[in-house]
Amino acid sequence: MDYSDLFSKRDGLIIIHPLLITFILLSSYPIIHNIPTPFWYIIVASYILATIFLLLRNWLAEKTLLYIIFLTDIPVIGLMIHYSGALDSMFPLLYVLLIILSSLYLLKKGTYIISLCTVIFFFFLLLIEAKDSTYSMQMVMYRFYIFGLLFLLTGILSGALSARYQKGAEEVKRLRLTTEEIIKNLPSGIITIDNEANIIYTNIPEGLIRNRVHLYIAQLLKDPNMQSSIELEIEKRYYVLSCARLYDSKAGLGILQDYTEIRKLEEKSRISKQTKLLAELGGSLAHEIRNPLASIMGSLEVVRGAEKDSKTLHFINMALRESTRLNEIVTDFLNFAQFIPIKKNRLRINDVINEALIDIMHRVDSKNIQIIRKDSVFHVLGDLYKLKSCFVNILNNAYEVSRKGQVIEIESYSQDKEGVVEIKDYGKGIPKKEIKKIFEPFFTTKKGGTGLGLAIAKNILESHGGRVEVKSKVGKGTTFRVILPLA
Repeated sequence: MDYSDLFSKRDGLIIIHPLLITFILLSSYPIIHNIPTPFWYIIVASYILATIFLLLRNWLAEKTLLYIIFLTDIPVIGLMIHYSGALDSMFPLLYVLLIILSSLYLLKKGTYIISLCTVIFFFFLLLIEAKDSTYSMQMVMYRFYIFGLLFLLTGILSGALSARYQKGAEEVKRLRLTTEEIIKNLPSGIITIDNEANIIYTNIPEGLIRNRVHLYIAQLLKDPNMQSSIELEIEKRYYVLSCARLYDSKAGLGILQDYTEIRKLEEKSRISKQTKLLAELGGSLAHEIRNPLASIMGSLEVVRGAEKDSKTLHFINMALRESTRLNEIVTDFLNFAQFIPIKKNRLRINDVINEALIDIMHRVDSKNIQIIRKDSVFHVLGDLYKLKSCFVNILNNAYEVSRKGQVIEIESYSQDKEGVVEIKDYGKGIPKKEIKKIFEPFFTTKKGGTGLGLAIAKNILESHGGRVEVKSKVGKGTTFRVILPLA
């Protein structure tokens, strides 16, 4: 139930009743030159009734209790009229106050009910008082007509105004809620301040951001020549603050937009273009290197077959080993640099893992490493060859850091519309400062490594809309989490 903002608390109404009655009765002394004993009884009774109403507030519905309070006031005022001169009393005007007050709580319908009950009670009160009065019945009826009409008109007008007020209040509340809801859900931060730099409204949480924005808008109000739009970097996030003056420069408005993600995308796009350009250039160079390298390796093989001198053979074999390593680096770089369109098919993740394990199983067996699997069935959309290559690179990394007889665990499961494959080894682990670098091209801590395997794996996953996460503890091992969207 919505009540007027002026008298929104029922308890306030209950408490003010006896105080108001006390004030009215005692203030009548200069007029009637006496405080009749029944007045004191009425005052005491009003406090007793207030106490009863306060006790009943937890037992009765609010609207019901309000009706009881206002209906009880009708006979209380009747007693005040009776003991203050009856037909000559000035207290009938209190019924006007009662009707107006009821309109603030009971609204239109309740006001009409209280008005009608007041008129009926007042009619019978006048009839009773007329028996012991010198007034003629015509005069009594005239008095009833005047006051009865006054009570009814007061009720009608108060009820109509109450209805209009209630309708307006509901509309304001609806608009306020709608506006607040819109502002609350805006992706932008909003702050308004007055000419004394006090915050009028903001949806920006307290903290460094609000303080910076508040300070800048306050400075703008003092200096109209300041730039109205600036970029801010706060706590590693990027914002654009647009400011404006309002109400003839007596208030300021600031709109704060977080464009961190946009900036990241711009940076990612810039890096992607540079990487693609370098990769294309590197790919061309790699092809140019690979062709003569193949000729060199072929020539060395021929020479080795004909050579008998052991010292010369040693140098030839060393040259072949380094040529083979160089060929592996070139091959990995070509895989990293190639932007081949992905042919996506619906794949069962376990089939992809099986294909990858076939490629590295001979190496795993040579170190007596045990593969422990905990599979669950889910499907992804992807290129079998590329995803297989991704897992081969990660499994190779796990194999290379594992010692003889150790275990590599592979667990797959789905969560939140994503498929996850965890590959865990119990090797030496990766230092914290190196974790961010392991996916960078050519970064390696292994002797003879190219530093491209994990970079290739990361590129493949990103091209499939996936990602890779790493958790590692030095001396305990490393877990790679491959995450892909479910098909």
